[in-house]
Amino acid sequence: MSELPDDMIAHRDWLQSFMPVCDGGLIVDLGCGAGQDLFGLARKHPGVTARFVGLDASQKSVADASARGDSEPRVSFAAHDLDQPLPFDGSSLDGVFTNNLLECLGDQAMFAREIGRVLRPGGTLVAAHWDCDSQVFDGRDKARTRRLVHAFADWQQPWMKHADGWMGRRLWGTFQSTGLFAGTVQARVLTNTIFAAPWYGHARAQDFRALSKRALVSAGDVSGFLEEQAALQANGRYFYAITGMAYVGTRIN
Repeated sequence: MSELPDDMIAHRDWLQSFMPVCDGGLIVDLGCGAGQDLFGLARKHPGVTARFVGLDASQKSVADASARGDSEPRVSFAAHDLDQPLPFDGSSLDGVFTNNLLECLGDQAMFAREIGRVLRPGGTLVAAHWDCDSQVFDGRDKARTRRLVHAFADWQQPWMKHADGWMGRRLWGTFQSTGLFAGTVQARVLTNTIFAAPWYGHARAQDFRALSKRALVSAGDVSGFLEEQAALQANGRYFYAITGMAYVGTRIN
């Protein structure tokens, strides 16, 4: 199983802590990717006879996740287009977990209603998302940093039907407006003080190169920004932060 950097392990542990797991329960991760969250939940509850199912639109992600699951028979994965109705009976799930998926979907309101349909009354929803426009990089050229962060937040990658860098701050409205959940919003700030792989802020800064290749930002902005971040690191002044949001809700009867 591939290892995540410590900053991401800490953030995922925080998200997973909101999901209760009990004997006989069925927990589903929508947009499960490589399955880190499901495996994390299973590891945290080793003696519980729950089932953990991950769905993802990517056949490759499902294949990769399934290949990692030989030692954990309670965890399974399947491919499914998450813009379509969920393949579960009404009120059949005890928990739904979804992380950094919503901005990619074409109809987020339909997705929220579908989660309400498949969750049993009293079941738990944990819907999480970075708020990408909240990224903070230190530096002297504030205007340049703002241009890069805003361009990244608005970047719709080819595999995405939709993109919204404000999705984290929209979780409350997306789910609460359905009238199906009683929920709260939790927030956590991930911070880095090292500009190097594999830390999250360093990885996002490298993504700015892709923006330049697509003419969404200038190559000069990117090279100047990366040089500045490296100089801050060399002088012990580098700082990065991003806010992660989680809507934690209970399905209303």
